[in-house]
Amino acid sequence: MATAEQIKSLIRSKFSDNQDRFYTIALQVAAHEARQGHSALAHDIRDIVETERKKKGLHVISFPKILQGLVITEEPSTPLTAMVQPEDLCKRIKRVVHEYRQREKLKLHGLKHRRKILLIGPPGTGKTMSAMVLAKELHLQLHTVQVDRLVTKFMGETSAKLRQIFDL
Repeated sequence: MATAEQIKSLIRSKFSDNQDRFYTIALQVAAHEARQGHSALAHDIRDIVETERKKKGLHVISFPKILQGLVITEEPSTPLTAMVQPEDLCKRIKRVVHEYRQREKLKLHGLKHRRKILLIGPPGTGKTMSAMVLAKELHLQLHTVQVDRLVTKFMGETSAKLRQIFDL
């Protein structure tokens, strides 16, 4: 069962018309239920949140003021079939997609699915397109960091911004 604070926060966010907060708290309730061993309920809550979010085009993540304009959020539209890449890369992407879709089965065996992927390579090798394909196939939003706005002339500010991005 959700904690009393989560229930109060859900009610407050609903009546204050703060949809982003409402969906974020609902996902926190799902995570709490998963930790309690109620994986079916947690899965159902996540499915409801994702379905409603897609219907209404709501964003679950809101960025701090310092990161506004630094991160671009979009709903990707590039399917895997649009990619013209070596078969090895397509197999890797399919493996990540399959692993994500089977995450509940992995949990049953005490395993976790990949949550972070680092794409590296020279310009023009398909890193951004691969990220778009992954986000599309996994029905997730794509958050792109604008590197030209990330780097500043003040010592320490760039690393502080990077830390905030990766702590989200």
